[in-house]
Amino acid sequence: MATITLEYNARNDVANKIIDIIIAMDNVFRVKTHKTSSITLTRKAIQDVEKGNLTTCESYEDYLKQTSQYA
Repeated sequence: MATITLEYNARNDVANKIIDIIIAMDNVFRVKTHKTSSITLTRKAIQDVEKGNLTTCESYEDYLKQTSQYA
């Protein structure tokens, strides 16, 4: 498998759309991130929501129960 590294302006809308298309083609490309940026975390969060990977809480106390490792 060949590897390429892309450097781009994360504030450029066209570049971000192209990256989103590449990431969406997970059956063609495998994406490796070398450092975690807020953009990467935001994209992962958006993908999680689109896939339905989310937790709904009724209250803050419910949130604490669902996210606490000691619950």
